[in-house]
Amino acid sequence: MTQTDNTTYLARAFISCSLRTEDKPFIEFIERILMAYKILPFGTVGKFSAAPTNTSELMKKNIPLADFVVIVATPRYFQKDLQADRISLAISEMLHVESGMAFMADKPLVVFVQEGTNVGNFIPTVTQYITLSGEQSDLNEKWQLIGVLLNNTYSIVRQKKEQEANKSFWNIIKNVLAI
Repeated sequence: MTQTDNTTYLARAFISCSLRTEDKPFIEFIERILMAYKILPFGTVGKFSAAPTNTSELMKKNIPLADFVVIVATPRYFQKDLQADRISLAISEMLHVESGMAFMADKPLVVFVQEGTNVGNFIPTVTQYITLSGEQSDLNEKWQLIGVLLNNTYSIVRQKKEQEANKSFWNIIKNVLAI
């Protein structure tokens, strides 16, 4: 558990999101949802974290410190399927990179998608996601589903922490017996 501003957070979530001004209201909307569930947003390169190093190195450092990763998918690019002649609004390539890093780090991936945004092919193969319009009525309608998703994610996090603690305990016992 993390203590911040007299609030006890149950988990820390690396937030992967756009830093563009026009995306800020939706991102803050998602951060408020997370904080309502006692999840501390952190780690976003350029928002919560900065260093005089390559941004990819900072992502590699911050993602393992998180209990899980939250992708806040907002539209960045027009994407055209040349075969189907379809155009969609796609996410930033950095969101794909951070999703892959989270997957490789064995971190649960929670994804909130701004309505009308195409998340690509990778994200739907590794997690379910929730699409939101940013309106209160839509949030009210999906609040229970969001709760189930975040509670299930926290259960996975808690289970992994217990496994790590048990593994550390048995390693200590083995070392003591070896001595």
